[in-house]
Amino acid sequence: DDHLIARHEHEIFPLLRRRALFSGVDHFQLFDFTTAGGQVDENVFAYSNRHGDERALVVVHNRYAETSGRVHIAASKVERSGPGGEPRQVRRSLGEALGLRGGDHDFLIFRETISGLEYIRRADEVASQGLAFSLHAYDRRVLLDWREVEDPSGTLAAVESFLAGRGTPSITEAERELSQEPVRQAAGE
Repeated sequence: DDHLIARHEHEIFPLLRRRALFSGVDHFQLFDFTTAGGQVDENVFAYSNRHGDERALVVVHNRYAETSGRVHIAASKVERSGPGGEPRQVRRSLGEALGLRGGDHDFLIFRETISGLEYIRRADEVASQGLAFSLHAYDRRVLLDWREVEDPSGTLAAVESFLAGRGTPSITEAERELSQEPVRQAAGE
């Protein structure tokens, strides 16, 4: 089946090349997918993992229906506070699981691997509220290539406002185009 092979080459093989990011357990977190009504949608599996400076967030909808909600708080996990330490139940936020600074002038840029588009979000909003998703039947999102970028000049804030949640092939290119907009307007283009 040529279609199936092409799909695996596009969606699965790139992930296999980065298997260390998905195989470790030290930073693995399983998340609840919470709908607007506050209910946990048990048909959505969401997890994050880290390896070195790499981060991943995977969200999979396992039902023939549409849903929307937020990935914010991880399911409870037992951790020890060191060798021989007492076990305790811990629930981490998405920001903690991804190891984000979440400063006031920080932005997150990440790539969704299925579409290849880059997205930009305010780091403090992701740290405090998580990420929202609208998912179709059997939909999936794999978010990789995370970067946390400080924006003292406000140019990334303008890009984030302009994109309004939409993806783009390149945040860097969108930033460049947006900075050239006043020149284009002055030239009458």
